[in-house]
Amino acid sequence: MKIAGILAVFAALALSVGNVMAVPSGKTVEFANPMGKVVFDGKTHAAKGAKCADCHTKPKLFEMKKGKDKITMAAMNEGKFCGACHDGKAAFGVKAPADCVKCHKKDGVAAKSDANEPVKAKAATSMSKNESPGEYIDDAVITAKVKAAVLEEPSLKSAEINVETFKGRVQLAGFVGSRADIDKAVEIAKSVEGVKSVKNDMVLKGTQ
Repeated sequence: MKIAGILAVFAALALSVGNVMAVPSGKTVEFANPMGKVVFDGKTHAAKGAKCADCHTKPKLFEMKKGKDKITMAAMNEGKFCGACHDGKAAFGVKAPADCVKCHKKDGVAAKSDANEPVKAKAATSMSKNESPGEYIDDAVITAKVKAAVLEEPSLKSAEINVETFKGRVQLAGFVGSRADIDKAVEIAKSVEGVKSVKNDMVLKGTQ
């Protein structure tokens, strides 16, 4: 009877360990996002000393199954989900626009993860002629800020808006569902610090 009890305990432990190892070291999980795909790398986090239980059990920041959590930048800015550790102290913060490119990547191009590296976001690629390195970095920050602000607007979550910046002049392109969405996106972009002007090249879905 004692042996059976011990075996039962071991079986329970084995199952719990299996459940906790949602994304173990060496494995990755991808999340689609309008600002660029985010790839969670188990190996990178394990190398920093993070354990599965730190996020899935104590405290329970994430559900064990992908898709169960509604992860938003607003929630992370409140210290939930990734924001619990990425607070600018334990790890680079989710609130810093210049750090967006450390997690978000487009077209298979990942940003460098060193916090001391200058930001080289894929901003204003079609508008960046004769732009100095300092201006390029400033424009990258503005682009990241505008993208983050647009992403946090509930009415624009289904929109496909591309942002480019050249010397503080923001260009918005892509597809939106209504004229109100266009006006809202332009309004948001104009409210971002550092934006000098906003050019609208967005079109309504179904009219292109």
